Amino acid sequence: MSASFKPWLLTLYLVPGMAMAQERCPIEKAVFVEADAGTVLSFRPVGSDAAAVSHLFTITGSAGGKLTLDGHVMYDEEARRPAGMVMNNCPEGDATGAELRACTIWTGVPYALDKATGHIDILGAEGTEAPDAVLMPGIGPAIRHSTLWEKSGLKDVPWDLYEFKECKA
Repeated sequence: MSASFKPWLLTLYLVPGMAMAQERCPIEKAVFVEADAGTVLSFRPVGSDAAAVSHLFTITGSAGGKLTLDGHVMYDEEARRPAGMVMNNCPEGDATGAELRACTIWTGVPYALDKATGHIDILGAEGTEAPDAVLMPGIGPAIRHSTLWEKSGLKDVPWDLYEFKECKA
């Protein structure tokens, strides 16, 4: 074997491994993008096993957009599915129901999509593999009809489908 062949051989073995590592991105490090307005859905770790919240995320506007929304997912035992909320500048700490309603942009069930099988499911727990896409039914119209629309900087109404883009380090 020549010396120049060995680096090529190493690359041959590493590239498939890097692709597999990307495929196993945990949901709390996953970044998704939607096609119409270019908004980005970025998950982040919750940081506590005792938290009532199962997922934390941020939705940001495309280049030039001023949109920054915080969101979380909580598992609803009664409905036996996750309940997602997207909020704009909600008060920290104890807040009244009226205060939360005033700052909540969207509520709904975020769904995980598997492109290969077409299977739709609920989001997996923190630490599970990120799905191919996340469907947030009605998020676009909710943003469009909210009071923050004029200040958001968005030119187009976001679509409800966010496709996997990358895994944060």
